[in-house]
Amino acid sequence: MDMPFDEPEHVLCKRWRVEKMELTREQLSTLTGFSASMIKDYERPNRVIDENARKRYRLACAAVEMGVEFDWEGASLLITQPVHITTRARL
Repeated sequence: MDMPFDEPEHVLCKRWRVEKMELTREQLSTLTGFSASMIKDYERPNRVIDENARKRYRLACAAVEMGVEFDWEGASLLITQPVHITTRARL
C-alpha cells in the first residue's frame, strides 16, 4: 500500500491502522499500550498533541508493524518477522 506523504499526519495514522495493518483501535491499544481514546485523538484533525508524545506513538506503531518485542532487562530487540526498511526524503 503506497501512502501519499502530502496528507496530514492524522489521516496517515488512521489509514495505516485501518488499511495497512487492519487493526481496530482496541487491537492497536493492546499492542502499543496507548488507550483507544488516545489513538482516536491521534487520528483527529486539529487535535493538539505534544510532539514528544507523537514521537512515542510513532515508535510504538513502528514496533507493531515490525513485530518487535522489547525486553527492558536484557535491553535487546527480537524481530519476529522479515523487515524491509526504506527512507524517503521529505519535501
